[in-house]
Parts: sequence; structure tokens; C-alpha cells
Amino acid sequence: MKKTRQLLIDLGILVGAIVIVFVIWQLLTPKPKQVTNATEKTAQTESVQASQPKQTLQLVAIGDSLTHGVGDETNKGGYVPLVAQKIKQATGHPVATVNYGVTGEKSYQIEKRIREKTTIQKKLKQADLITLTVGGNDLMAVLQDDFFELDQAKVTAGQKQYQTHLTTLLTQIRQQNPDAPIFIMGVYNPFYVYFPEITGMSKAVTLWNQTAKTAAKEFKGIYYINSDQDLTHGDGHYVKQTKSLAKMDSTQMQKTLAANEHLNPYISDTDHFHPNQKGYQLLTKSFWSVMKAHQKQWLKGSN
Repeated sequence: MKKTRQLLIDLGILVGAIVIVFVIWQLLTPKPKQVTNATEKTAQTESVQASQPKQTLQLVAIGDSLTHGVGDETNKGGYVPLVAQKIKQATGHPVATVNYGVTGEKSYQIEKRIREKTTIQKKLKQADLITLTVGGNDLMAVLQDDFFELDQAKVTAGQKQYQTHLTTLLTQIRQQNPDAPIFIMGVYNPFYVYFPEITGMSKAVTLWNQTAKTAAKEFKGIYYINSDQDLTHGDGHYVKQTKSLAKMDSTQMQKTLAANEHLNPYISDTDHFHPNQKGYQLLTKSFWSVMKAHQKQWLKGSN
């Protein structure tokens, strides 16, 4: 009898222990329903985030005929829409562009436009990125009277004047927008492949570009785009001159350009000066290469 009672007691203790262990296990084990809800909540959050439209980036392009897109056979605006397309493809962000390129304008004229036109000022204030083409018309104003035999003193004086005007221009842009990165394109020598013996032109281009680089370093967030590297040498072929350039008149010069226009596949056959569509595509690669390197600066704050 005692043995039976003890057996029942032991059995009761065992059952009680099993019940306690089961209760503790139930309390400590996560409920399947709770795990499912957490997963569903995360999925819903990700779905909402994915459905939200990405911020539209504002690209303001200002400058001369190179911003305007002269020479582009598609008449779509040269490098500006191509750069916008690159940005959208790389980031997924839509890009709104505004083109303030005016053919023939020098640095001081571009600055004057910004200073006087409130519509440009408003767009610059809203800009996430700013591109600037400047300097080509300043340079040609110095060279046009002595293209074949350049007066170095005149070139030096013109360079100092350009430096002053460019610094004023960059200051004006920074007054409108102190933060957006500015990508400034240098100048190039469109005549090199036709008249490689005019070394003074190449030296003047180098001087102008050094001026742009120096001015850019004086400001925060201004980056230089090397168009000279892209557009001056074409595919490496050039005309070998057989007569004195000093004796070449305008008619002979035009004949030389027309007969050898194929030597630079990136320059327009129409004016032998501006980029063609291929040239603008090449410039776009250079713009994007530099823009991509500073993406954190202009994409900051985007969704």
C-alpha cells in the first residue's frame, strides 16, 4: 500500500514538472502569429517607400553657345539633356533642366545676365547642380585680329581681364547658390588639326584653362571639366602645312578647313568651331565622370 501511494506521489510530481516545463516553453517561444505580423509590417513599409516618387533634381546650365548646343545636329540642346539622362540612369532620380546658354556671350555678359534677371537667380537658388561654359568668346575676341601671328602681350592682357571677369561671374553664381556644385568647362582649340603650326593658339588655350582652374580653386565646390583633352586633337590626325601661314588669306583658310573637315570627327562641319553631336557626347562623358566623383554633394538630401 505504501509503495502504491509513493508511486502515485512520484507520478504526480513528474506530471507537475512536465506541465511546468511546457508552460515555460510556451511563454518563451515566439508566437507564429507575431512573427508573421512583423514580417508583414516590414514588407508594407518597404512597399510604401518603393511607391514614393524620387526627388526631382534641378540642373541649371548657363553659359555661351556650348551650353546653348550650337553644332548639335539633333537640335536638342547639346550636352545638357545628355548629362541629365546620365544622372537619371545612374541615380533613378528624374532631372529637370533649364538652359541659359546664349551664343556669343563673353564672361562679363553672362555675369550681367545673372545679376539682372530675377528668373535666372530664382532657378540658380533652386539648383542641385550647375554647369557653366565660358571663356571661348573671351579668347576669340583677343585672337581674331592676329590669328596667324599672335601678339603675346595682347594675349597676356586678355587673360588677366578674363580672370577678373570669371572671378566676378563665379562670385555672382555663388551669391545665388552657395552650396550646389558648379561644373565649369574649359576651352579647346578647334583649329589645331587644321593648323597645328599655330602654336600660339594652343598656348593661349592652355593659359585660359589654367585661369579657369585657378579661379575654381578659390571657391568651394567648383570643378573643372577638361574639354581641351576631348575636342582639340580629334582622332590624332592633322594637316601638314606646306606654305607660310602668314601668307594664307581667309579664302585659303576656308579651303583648308573644307578639305580637311573629316580630321576632327567631334567638330561641326558647318562652322569648324563648335562640337557636333559626337563632340557633345564626348563632353557628356567628361561632365559625368567629374559629377559622379562628387555625387554625395549634389545628391545630398535626396530620397
